[in-house]
Amino acid sequence: MTLGVRAKWVVAQYGVLIAVGFAVIGVLAVGGAWSVYASPATYEVTEPVDEQQFGTGLATSAVVTGNSTLYEQGTTLRDRPAYFYNATPDLTVGVTASVPDDREVAVDQRLVLRHVAERGGAPFWERQRVLATSSDTVTDGEATMNTTIDMQAVRRNVAETRSAIGGIGSFRTELHLQVEYTTESADDELAAVSPIALTDRAYWVDGDLTANQSHTDEVTREVTESPNLGRTLLFGGFGGGFLLLAIGVAALQRREFDLESIEMELTRSRYEEWISRGEIPTKAEKQYITIDSLEDLVDIAIDSNKRVIYDTTYETYGVVDGDDVYYYTEGADEFGEWLEI
Repeated sequence: MTLGVRAKWVVAQYGVLIAVGFAVIGVLAVGGAWSVYASPATYEVTEPVDEQQFGTGLATSAVVTGNSTLYEQGTTLRDRPAYFYNATPDLTVGVTASVPDDREVAVDQRLVLRHVAERGGAPFWERQRVLATSSDTVTDGEATMNTTIDMQAVRRNVAETRSAIGGIGSFRTELHLQVEYTTESADDELAAVSPIALTDRAYWVDGDLTANQSHTDEVTREVTESPNLGRTLLFGGFGGGFLLLAIGVAALQRREFDLESIEMELTRSRYEEWISRGEIPTKAEKQYITIDSLEDLVDIAIDSNKRVIYDTTYETYGVVDGDDVYYYTEGADEFGEWLEI
């Protein structure tokens, strides 16, 4: 009961302020719900677009022009793991640059024959010869370049160089391919190296001059998330609850609570353990002493180790201590008439 009485006292004393406070909180919460719903979070994402693939490839071929028991003259050998000097002294090397076929691409290719002598991993002699170059603008996805190499001449040059070097260091011969490509959105290059193996009788390209590369443009766009319905409902329910509380408090406030009666009820609830229902004695020999408040009357009861008697007929509280009767009542005039004092 005490909580209910205290609640009524708070409403009677501060009802308007409480209703206004609840209403403000409710409006703010409802506004927050609308803000969450109407202004969902946005963020930026970066996505790849226009992916372009670039690559290189090697093809070898040789026509049998020499006397050989292995092949008939005029036969074209393609992509063999080995070629013989006496049968195919000339090697045709074809390189192909693969580029996007949905746009115009400028392709520059350069094929170089390089000889290198090294000692301890560092070159001390080098010679290179440009075998072929090409500059093309293609729209079909391929740029090709072919060149023919006199492999017997290469063998003689290598043998002379090896003889001059002797046993100092190591020696190697390589094909170097460099491809430069240009599109509206890409400008880069590819590079590949393949060793050439040379023996007394045969030779071969010990690799495929392969290189691959991709070019991807990126675009950044703003993504808007779906409204957060969970948070919207949470704020909306919170705000609606406070608005209902504001209406309820305002309705209670309009009931015009009697503050003095509520305070009296609160006091009675607070000292309920010291109060008993009964009749206050009205004998003529008694001395009646008026007390200003119920709290003071309870203090007298506590000090004298007595009970407070509540007379429901006249709504009067009293403490009987011998011939003295201490009392408190809201209707003092009526009680005085009853006592004839």
